[in-house]
Amino acid sequence: MTNEHNTPPPAGNEPVRGKKRIPAIAVAVLVLLVLLIPCVLAAVSDTIYPRTSVAGIAVGGLSQSEAAALLAQELPAAYEGKTLPVTVEDEDSGSETFELPLSDIHITADAGQAAQAAWENGRSNNFFTRGVAYAKGLLLGHTVVPDLHLDQASAAAAIAAIADQANDPPTECTWHLSDDILHVTKPKDGRMIDQQALLKTVEDALARYDLGGITCSREPHPAADITMEELYQDAHKEASNAYYDKASGTVKDGDTGVDFNVSTAQELMDAAGEGEEFTVPVTVTKPKITKEEMAQYLFRDKLGSCTTSVSGNSNRRHNVALAAKSCNGVVLNPGEVFSYNKTLGQRTAANGYLPAGAYVNGKTVSEYGGGICQISSTLYLATLRSNLEIVSRTNHMFYPGYIPYGMDATVSWGGPDYQFKNNTDYPIKLVVTYSGGKATCTIYGTNLTGSSVKMEYKILSTTSFETVEKEDPSLAPGTSREEQNGYTGYKVATYRCVYDKDGGLISRTLEANSTYKSRNRIVLVGPAQAAPPPEQPSKPPVDGGETDSGSTPGSGTENEGGTTPVTPPVQPDTSTGATWESPRAS
Repeated sequence: MTNEHNTPPPAGNEPVRGKKRIPAIAVAVLVLLVLLIPCVLAAVSDTIYPRTSVAGIAVGGLSQSEAAALLAQELPAAYEGKTLPVTVEDEDSGSETFELPLSDIHITADAGQAAQAAWENGRSNNFFTRGVAYAKGLLLGHTVVPDLHLDQASAAAAIAAIADQANDPPTECTWHLSDDILHVTKPKDGRMIDQQALLKTVEDALARYDLGGITCSREPHPAADITMEELYQDAHKEASNAYYDKASGTVKDGDTGVDFNVSTAQELMDAAGEGEEFTVPVTVTKPKITKEEMAQYLFRDKLGSCTTSVSGNSNRRHNVALAAKSCNGVVLNPGEVFSYNKTLGQRTAANGYLPAGAYVNGKTVSEYGGGICQISSTLYLATLRSNLEIVSRTNHMFYPGYIPYGMDATVSWGGPDYQFKNNTDYPIKLVVTYSGGKATCTIYGTNLTGSSVKMEYKILSTTSFETVEKEDPSLAPGTSREEQNGYTGYKVATYRCVYDKDGGLISRTLEANSTYKSRNRIVLVGPAQAAPPPEQPSKPPVDGGETDSGSTPGSGTENEGGTTPVTPPVQPDTSTGATWESPRAS
């Protein structure tokens, strides 16, 4: 029996397995060769890999030095004359494109560094990775980024120029006054680009040599918030009169007063839209004294004056003259306060003062600046007669004889100061002189009413001094010598009497109470007691001064020295007081 199913196939249909292996091996060999060739080419190449460019400039196939020379010549032209489109996007208003001239940002590039970077591109790592880089360059090309340098100031300015065109900056609150209406423009928010961020985007695009364009966005930029209370602080003004400018010696305009209701103004602002103008009614107050009026009456009238006789040695007279010079010409605008100590400064040799008589702990000593209290006292009485406001005044320890009772003013550096205030509506000027043994203080200002002042004093009580004898072995027997003269003490009340232009009394007010201490007379006697010499009335005091000890009234240190203060030969009438009258203002 024949087995048909086991009959072998014809010889021509048998598979030939050896023949099928040959094409696969060939493909593998071909692929290997394709891969090896770039590796070999990369390994043996002594030039920049093919299809390599720097900022669009082809340098493939060139040596590093050749590339450096080429780039040095052509790199500037790669940027010069070109622009970079900058598109500003805004979700509210859409987009807008601006051109950024690259010449405006002063670009420089290192040609040598760029050539080196092109040469090193793809040459790192091993044999095979270099081949891959070589092949990739052949297919896609190599782009090398040059090391660019931008002048930051120029670049920022170029970006700012675009921002000026693209930005919608916020508008701040503004206001102006027109007659009695305050015009206010409400703030409005803006939309602006971030200039620093845009500059970074520009730098990144240029580094890639991507001149196709960049984008940025315009973002909300709120305006400064303000309330009408804050605006009130700026707009509100108190009316002020014209004033005397000491630096220029001219009269300047004062301020017009402005006031309004803040609550009402805030309601108006809340109801207004952004950037909208609204109006607020205001109260306007004109200056009481205009520039023209001030100039017309400036220093026109003599308000008050006082003259005292100056005695003592040459040093004391020198100090009096120096103090007068310091005060002469001082101008006080309305409301300003005069300080005698600040005006004179510290009484030292460096400031020109000389030693002269002064009281220290009740004794007469030599101190720098002795005598200057005569000017402060003379000025005090002139101030009273000018009807000015006294801020600070202290009487002497002992009564000085060159000024009426209760009308002196002692001073000391670091201690008592004499101060007064210009309480008038016009500037005042001090004219203080020393000449021919006379010290004169005159105050000029403006007296529109023609009023005048007379000062009165009343001695409330006196304290007599006693004579005290002290034995002195150095004296001859039966002889004596006065070591210290005696001062009578007083309690004095002074009154300021104001009269109208017709001589009618307007007011009589207590100005000050002054207490002057007494001082015992001391007589030195020899061993054999002799009758003391008879008491003699002391000479009127002529000397005066101050100490820099910093003492205060009652501390035992007095700032006025000189010859002996004495009891006046004639006691004033205690009912009316002695009257010292100033000339009526003209």
